[in-house]
Amino acid sequence: MTAGRLGPLVHGLRRLRRAPDLAALRAAATPAELAARALIPAGRNLGLAVGLLPAGQRAEATAALLACRVLDAYEDLMDRPHAGAAVLAAAGYLGGRTDTAPPPLRAVADRDSEAVDLVLAERAPDIRLLVGALPAPGRARVAALLDDVAAVMARNLATPLPRTAYGAGVLGRVIHHACELVAGAAYADDELRELAECVGITAQLANDLRDGELALYGAADRADLTRTVLLRVLSPALGSLALLGTLGPRTPGLSARAGMAYLAITTTAFLCSAAGAAPPYPRRLRLPAAVLAAAAPGYWGRMQNRMLGSVDRAIHLVLDAAPELTEPAGDAPPMLAALDHRPTAHTLGPLVVGTAFALVEALPPDRLTGGVPAAQARRMMIADHLAFGALERIAPGDVEAMRQLAVRFQLAAQHTGGGST
Repeated sequence: MTAGRLGPLVHGLRRLRRAPDLAALRAAATPAELAARALIPAGRNLGLAVGLLPAGQRAEATAALLACRVLDAYEDLMDRPHAGAAVLAAAGYLGGRTDTAPPPLRAVADRDSEAVDLVLAERAPDIRLLVGALPAPGRARVAALLDDVAAVMARNLATPLPRTAYGAGVLGRVIHHACELVAGAAYADDELRELAECVGITAQLANDLRDGELALYGAADRADLTRTVLLRVLSPALGSLALLGTLGPRTPGLSARAGMAYLAITTTAFLCSAAGAAPPYPRRLRLPAAVLAAAAPGYWGRMQNRMLGSVDRAIHLVLDAAPELTEPAGDAPPMLAALDHRPTAHTLGPLVVGTAFALVEALPPDRLTGGVPAAQARRMMIADHLAFGALERIAPGDVEAMRQLAVRFQLAAQHTGGGST
């Protein structure tokens, strides 16, 4: 990261809390000027993370981000009977496969983010030029990304997908592209793709919580939505942290590592704040903490431990509302933060099973003769939610995947019980 990037990054931090300047976006005279002005309004913290990257990676990541926001515009703001076809048409046009522009949008935005998306849809020819200006490998990566994301969006418009499947297919695919771009050979292990999908699911659930999507989760109110999302996010968050621990220190380039750390810190901060828990770092320290973790290998693990500590506190606050618990968290002992943050597996099933039974192993070994102490009840509830989260990732009807997960749980139970069944 060069000194010349610090000025734009500081400016970007100031713009994060402001309403987008739509007139400035419309007035951008060139595709490059549009990209510079739209990056933060379109991407928010993700845009700031992209801004940390070196020039070549930044150009590809910016083009991909803005093009995906155009797809968002057609998915969310086009009349639903025509939205699926429009999303697919936009992907083909932006990626350069076709010369036919998608139909114009005539929607009214309800939120700032939708207003930005509408402007980007208007500027689709300029975003197509941004993609077309990339070197051939970058053009191919972005075009493939757009086709894959558009296909999932179109399926979801035809028949709504589970939020975990949608998050894996849309934002998970975006994270996969980002990992390919910044990590190179460190991301060569195909198994890491499932962990990248976990990051996408975590981000999607955070977006749903931010946008107050009560109907999608059958939630009665905001508190109910917060509890539902934060318990559902446990398993994908575990996979996200495993990817961070595996890929982060091996990713070449301080800028790329800093961007990865910053996005992880800000997503964790949002989810924890939603539960009323203190974030791992106050807002003013998030970017410096990300840069420090990227520059000092020993600090990377400390950053992860701070995030896990915040997640623990958030989980305890959410569990306080559970009818099964009659005592508030108070000084409840650490749960996930007490475990080894270094990943021992690169797929979600073994990670979840291992973590769930690590929690179980910490239970008292003696036979229960009365009520379960509050701290141990919390431990059991977290293990249960992790297990259900692993099951939720299995496609309906995939009997073999269910059988494999059941075998993992059975073997882990036998090991924990000293060989008993």
